[in-house]
This record gives sequence, structure tokens and C-alpha cells, in this order.
Amino acid sequence: MSRWIDLSGPLFIGMWSYNVLGGLPRPLTEYHVEKEFRIAEVGFESLRYMLSSLSGTYLETAGHLIEGGPALSDFHVTDFIRPAVVCHLPRKGPRELIRRAELEAHCPPVRPGDALLIECGWGAQWRSPNFVSDGPAYHPDCAEWLYAQPFSILGVDVPCIQAPYPLPDGSQYDGNILLPIFQKGVLLLAPLVNLDQVTTERGEIIALPLYAEGVSGAPCRAIFWEESR
Repeated sequence: MSRWIDLSGPLFIGMWSYNVLGGLPRPLTEYHVEKEFRIAEVGFESLRYMLSSLSGTYLETAGHLIEGGPALSDFHVTDFIRPAVVCHLPRKGPRELIRRAELEAHCPPVRPGDALLIECGWGAQWRSPNFVSDGPAYHPDCAEWLYAQPFSILGVDVPCIQAPYPLPDGSQYDGNILLPIFQKGVLLLAPLVNLDQVTTERGEIIALPLYAEGVSGAPCRAIFWEESR
């Protein structure tokens, strides 16, 4: 049976934040919601949301790393609705690395304009307080393979593609692994959940960010359409 699969992680008070990584001049805004008006008070309810563009599942343009990069509002809505190919990697535990050989062995062919969605099972840790600090990451040897793929959206189920911790084998990243990908005009969709529920190699993804003008990134709702076999 054909079905929709929700790939977005829920927002909840007390959820994970990139603030655990430290190194910022001031903290990122962490997700919070509160009532600003109540029905008993004014006859309707209104909520105040506090969040950053890096709250929950989000979509980003090259403007995340490149000054003057495009805004999400510069894209056509059809850029967020793409044919998708799903890559299921071997399950990864805390701080384990994804290697190029695994991508080559497990990722189906990527067609020009596809969304490439890669999962290693980490989305199941969405509610863990160590979701960010202990997340798996991509080894530097993945960079060349990723750059060569003709995808328009790269979606992953890890919070950091490039490890924020020392690599166990002593390897080093040559610059920022995401920068050359963004320079190709690719959108980044992360972190995702439920990709392990996808049973078909290909499908369609709809990843609609908040419609805010002039921003490089925003939380989004991402859903996957899986055709029956």
C-alpha cells in the first residue's frame, strides 16, 4: 500500500540543542512555547514560540555558510518537492563514523535533481539528551563521493555531518565538508527521523520550510511518499 511517512522530528520543550557543543559567543535560542493569551482571558488562545532556524528538522540554503547566499524565499515551491532516493546504511552507535565504502555499497544511484536521503538509524535517538553530542558523523573520506552526486537536496538523520569531536582514527577534515556542497546550490535537510521505515528505494519528498522572506534556513515539515511495490 502507498503511504506517507513523516520524516520530521517533533519540537518539544527541553529538546536537544546545538548549544551542547559550545564555542559560540552567545547561546542559540532553544525551543520554547508559552501561552500569550488564554480563552478564559480574551476568548481565544494565542501562543508565543521561541526557536532558532536550527530547531528541530530544518532546511538550509548555502546562506547558512556563505555570506550573501540565497534565501529560502528565493526558491520556487517545487524545489522543495523532489523525487527522492533513500540510502539505508548499517546502524551506527554513538560517535561512530560513516565511511565512503558504506555509501558506495548501500546508496542507490542518484539521478540529477534527486533528493538524497541517508540514514544510519540515529533518528531513533531524537529524544535523547545526547542526540547532538554523541551523534554519528561522516568520515572525511565521504567528502569526494558526496560532492560527485547530482542531488538537489541532501537529507540526513544525524545532527552534524562533520564530527564536532576528535575522530578516533586521527583523521582530519580538509575545511568544511558542507561548503562545497552548498556551493553547488544544494539544500540541506536535517536531522530527519523515520527514514528506517521507508521500504522502497525511491519515492517523493515534500519538505516545506516556514515561508519567511530573506532567511537562509527555517524549521520545516518533511514527509515522504512511498509507492506500493
